[in-house]
Amino acid sequence: MSSISRRNFIGASTTAAVGTALTAVAATAEEKKVSENDKLNIALIGCGGMGGGDLRDHLKTGETNCVAVCDVDDSHANEKANQVEEHSGKRPDIYKDFRKVLDRDDIDTVIVATPDHWHALIAISACQAGKDVYCEKPLATSIHEGRVMVDAAEKYGRIVQIGTQQRSAEHYGDAIDFVKSGKLGKIRLIKAWAYLDWKGEL
Repeated sequence: MSSISRRNFIGASTTAAVGTALTAVAATAEEKKVSENDKLNIALIGCGGMGGGDLRDHLKTGETNCVAVCDVDDSHANEKANQVEEHSGKRPDIYKDFRKVLDRDDIDTVIVATPDHWHALIAISACQAGKDVYCEKPLATSIHEGRVMVDAAEKYGRIVQIGTQQRSAEHYGDAIDFVKSGKLGKIRLIKAWAYLDWKGEL
């Protein structure tokens, strides 16, 4: 895969596929050698399991600098700061208040991986502060919140992507069509499980 410039990266982020592409790059390619001037400065807001996974994927691309982490839990924030420092040799600043992160002029993009009820407020505030946003699913806790988030992205000309790439993959649609076709017969019981070690039994 060819190197993605800072400008092209931001443009490409408008598509739902970019999250999947980043993950694929992180999983299959060595870290790229990108000029420091071309790297995106990112901040992680919400340093739990999902935020940690997002951070790892972004660091592995070699195209970002994580300059700040934010969490109300000191242990989570320090764990992610240690992860960044181990990877890049630079320790990001640590915050408890996301508003202080958004006040910084050197941050291009924020990853919002907080508990769900914080997504809308932080994403809207980030747009107002001139930051692009990668927000973990779910987008919001209500239709109204979602509409306000879209309005904010449009008003401030920001890129906002939601981490729901898997549901857009073609094979999920194929599976849905197969179930709807009736070829499985009458479904009486469904069992679900997660094959990743950070998920418990459902």
